[in-house]
Amino acid sequence: MAERRLRIGIMGTARIARTLFIPGVRASELGEVRAVASRGAQRAQAMASELEIPRAHASYEALLDDPEVDAVYIPLPNSLHPEWTIAAARAGKHVLCEKPVASRAEDAQRMARACRGAGVILMEAFMWRHHPQHARVRELLRSGAIGEPTFLRSTFSYVINPSVESKRNVRLQSALEGGSLMDVGCYGVNVARWAFESEPVAVAAQQVIDPEAGVDVAFLGALRFGERLLAAIDSSFMRSFTNTYSLEGFEGRLHVEKAFRPDADPGRIHIERPGSDSKVEETPPSNQFANEVDHFARSIAAGQLLPPAEDGVAQARVIEALYASAASAQAIALA
Repeated sequence: MAERRLRIGIMGTARIARTLFIPGVRASELGEVRAVASRGAQRAQAMASELEIPRAHASYEALLDDPEVDAVYIPLPNSLHPEWTIAAARAGKHVLCEKPVASRAEDAQRMARACRGAGVILMEAFMWRHHPQHARVRELLRSGAIGEPTFLRSTFSYVINPSVESKRNVRLQSALEGGSLMDVGCYGVNVARWAFESEPVAVAAQQVIDPEAGVDVAFLGALRFGERLLAAIDSSFMRSFTNTYSLEGFEGRLHVEKAFRPDADPGRIHIERPGSDSKVEETPPSNQFANEVDHFARSIAAGQLLPPAEDGVAQARVIEALYASAASAQAIALA
């Protein structure tokens, strides 16, 4: 008898849900899109009709009451993540919450506690962790391809011009916790923590805040991991599109070309070692959103969050410290 697919409800009609997540669910082995909800019947029904989703709800509460929904995907603005994750937990729904789950550690901890208390899984939706190119990076690191890694550099940027962009863009609204660090800089934080398999002990940061939007449109952070490991992460709405990370060690360098959004392209890892020819390894194209959904479903089946996924608490702690450092122009200790 075939295993029943995980029935997912989409909380909101965000673009990422429409263009990336829902196609990812449909390319997955273990998930299906069962319902969509919006704060109005017309918008929910329009998306349901367009994307052939079986059920449409005129409120988020109605989605959480739907007995045909096992789990919810939350792509709402950042400021709404805690409220609706906790509500979903109380309704007995597993939660895949868009990254980052929160900008403050206290909020992330409340979300995690609510999900633990309800016996449901909370997973932060960092889809990049589920692309096979990063598993290959891990293999290269453990095989000594660059010797002991000592430094990571990550950059993720694209253009949003506050002077011409609609003020309705959630990334430009401080009340909704927009900003480049929350939108794309968080990937650099995440990959540094993943690569070094530890948490930073101190951070320092600078930011550029748009005076009208009131959010950071460029962010630069330095993270220290113990005595020997450093990471530099940057994000921007003021530079052309790029998303890369590099790891450097005593014996070479790994550079991941399209680190967080390879989309339909192969993964490409550049391996550079002094005194020898550089080479490029390719991993086949892979739908990382489909992989993410399958990992979420397997975690639910296992009754626990499986690595490399996280609940977002440790990530929120670092983001909060980075913002505190940028605001005070002081380094912030985390340990």
